[in-house]
Amino acid sequence: MDKREAGVVEENGRDSGQDSKERSRGQGHLKTGSVVRNVLAAALLAASLSAAATDMRIDGSFYSFWNPTGQDIGYGFAGFVMRQPNSDVADMSTFTVGAQIGAGNAAGANQGVWGIATEAWAFPGSVSPLFGIEATTINMEPTNMLPKASFYATFKNRPDTRLEYPPVDAMNANSQALRIEAQPGTGYERGIVFGPISMHASTKLARPIAVDFSEMDEAAVEGIDVMRFPDGCSLVYLGHGVLSTRCDK
Repeated sequence: MDKREAGVVEENGRDSGQDSKERSRGQGHLKTGSVVRNVLAAALLAASLSAAATDMRIDGSFYSFWNPTGQDIGYGFAGFVMRQPNSDVADMSTFTVGAQIGAGNAAGANQGVWGIATEAWAFPGSVSPLFGIEATTINMEPTNMLPKASFYATFKNRPDTRLEYPPVDAMNANSQALRIEAQPGTGYERGIVFGPISMHASTKLARPIAVDFSEMDEAAVEGIDVMRFPDGCSLVYLGHGVLSTRCDK
């Protein structure tokens, strides 16, 4: 990443052109100054090029604003973590994480919490494909039979340090693994789409599966509504390949 790609970096700042949703998140006032921008940009560049791992801490918001025009990809932020072998570290005993981002509210702070918010915009006059987020797994080892999930939705009701101490209350009321929604007056043309190249047989499974319940206990599958409709009726599985319906009203 060269200095042009590093862009203009500002600490504890905001952009007056950001939309109202960003303003509502309570971001601070813009701090300008070429010295601050240049120092932070140089620090980021040096950290990304350094052979030795170093920690950099910024207390407060971090912003990077720039306007790419060249052929190269325009990154707001880019990084890569590559773990090297170490005989003193047992296999499957730790993790390699490209980015850890979290947000939370303390007791008494009752506001919306977004762990991460990503937006892809096409402004008036721009004809561009838009992808809000790309979650990709890249496996280059033929003998790797371990799971490869591009999107992993996980619900928790306690920190991982308390994994062995589940609360009595599951605290999962109104929990949703995936929610599709839009602004009033518009909406998605299609909800879930399988592209032309999306499913493929593997050395483990000769016939790909679009929706798979096989890892669940059969009794558990029979105890859920596979699909629910606005009139209160649901599609249910009765076992032995039999689907049926049930209605609450």
